Amino acid sequence: MTKAIFTTTIISILGFGVWLAYEPWFKLSAAFKTELNPPPKTFFKGQSCILGETRIRGWINIGIIEQNLYLSHTSPGENIIILQPLLINLDAITKIDICFEPLLNECYKFFIGDPHITTLVLAQDLIEKLEEDYGEPIFSNKLRGFS
Repeated sequence: MTKAIFTTTIISILGFGVWLAYEPWFKLSAAFKTELNPPPKTFFKGQSCILGETRIRGWINIGIIEQNLYLSHTSPGENIIILQPLLINLDAITKIDICFEPLLNECYKFFIGDPHITTLVLAQDLIEKLEEDYGEPIFSNKLRGFS
């Protein structure tokens, strides 16, 4: 009986922790969830980001589909998607700041939603690769538009 209570308590604490860590993803999925497959050309697996206050190291897949930012999350060590993929329209990005984060070095901080939903921080070199593969400086143009 005591072992069952202990196990239930541990599982509850871990579940609550996961919910807290991924709350920004759940908020984004309410507005931007998608059933689309990852874009074939501009798609990078195993990337890191900061979503809200949560640092996600190496579990994010990111790409661009027709002026939309595609994000999916895979579990560590496996190739299964554990959260709903997102397709965020670039018009939903209300502000972009250039910043520095120890996890990502030089990066861009995207403010998503109006009203504000959360922030997404991506490494500058990843943004440059996405723009190069996409063939258009969509994020750089948007950043200049906010200046």
